[in-house]
Parts: sequence; C-alpha cells; structure tokens
Amino acid sequence: MSTTAPGHGDDHQEPSETVVSSVAAHKGVDEVALPPLYEALDPDALDALFTTAGGRVRFDYAGCTVEYASDGGVDVRDA
Repeated sequence: MSTTAPGHGDDHQEPSETVVSSVAAHKGVDEVALPPLYEALDPDALDALFTTAGGRVRFDYAGCTVEYASDGGVDVRDA
C-alpha cells in the first residue's frame, strides 16, 4: 500500500513535519503514536537540505519507506 502526498505550496511546514504527518496519515494513526523521526534520520539536516538544494531523499521510518521530494511531495510505502 502506498500513500502519496502532493507537493505543498505552503512554505510554513518544514520537510520533517511533512514527513511525520504523511506517515501518520498512511498508517492511520496520530502523529504522536509514531517513533521520533530522529531515530531514522536527523530532522534538522532534512529541513536544511531542502532549503538549499533540490532533489529527493529516501529513507525508512516507522515501518515505511519514505521518499521526500524538494517540491514537498512525499511517497510513503509499507516497508
């Protein structure tokens, strides 16, 4: 099963926040039920990466494979 969130035009949400909300939606749980994102990767580094660079990053988080794109799009798949 896969959940894809379109790119966000709202610059107020950091990439790390978008990832957590997308994974929570995919799993059908509240965001606080997920493990901390920092157990998978450094959220500050993710946010900083996409303020200066484009591209995509793929990583595993909370039993899912997550791909975040510089346009804010997120693809979440069961691992």
